[in-house]
Amino acid sequence: MPLNDIIPAKYRKPVYVAYALVGVALGAIATAYGPDNVPEWHAVTTNVVLYIGGAFGLTAAANTIVTKHVGDTDSAEEIDPDDTEDEPLHDDTDDGYEALAAAEIDETPPAEDYQPRH
Repeated sequence: MPLNDIIPAKYRKPVYVAYALVGVALGAIATAYGPDNVPEWHAVTTNVVLYIGGAFGLTAAANTIVTKHVGDTDSAEEIDPDDTEDEPLHDDTDDGYEALAAAEIDETPPAEDYQPRH
């Protein structure tokens, strides 16, 4: 059962961002104290955060889906990343690049009340 079925990405993403911010904060605190004055609580917290980081990395790697799109953007097949060296990700016909580029263009007109936000 993939993690996407247990915890949706919209809930996992904030956890990953919070984890990253905690790591940056711990690094800033260590820098502020200097190499010889880091408090004990900081060393313990840093070790726990590093330990959890391994679990986050393995979870992310286990739930990464590798797909390739050729021509039709509605179909994708799951592939093994080790097999991609032998298979080109494009069509070798003369119009392969043009067909791929045309498939990526969305020509749907915007809604009448659309206001771009820059």
